[in-house]
Amino acid sequence: MTRTAKSGLEALLTPEESVLVLIDHQPFQFANLNSHESTMVVNNVVGLAKAAKVFDVPTVLTGD
Repeated sequence: MTRTAKSGLEALLTPEESVLVLIDHQPFQFANLNSHESTMVVNNVVGLAKAAKVFDVPTVLTGD
């Protein structure tokens, strides 16, 4: 199978060729987070998940 390189708009990711994987986003893991505020991390993850839903990007959430 031969693949040709995509360029321009064809090179952009599409929802059909994407997946969002959220790994171990659990509240107790943010307790000792010193590089960012916990609320900012949670808000960013929620915003990312909502955007994925709007664009029908498959989402996988891992954790215990």
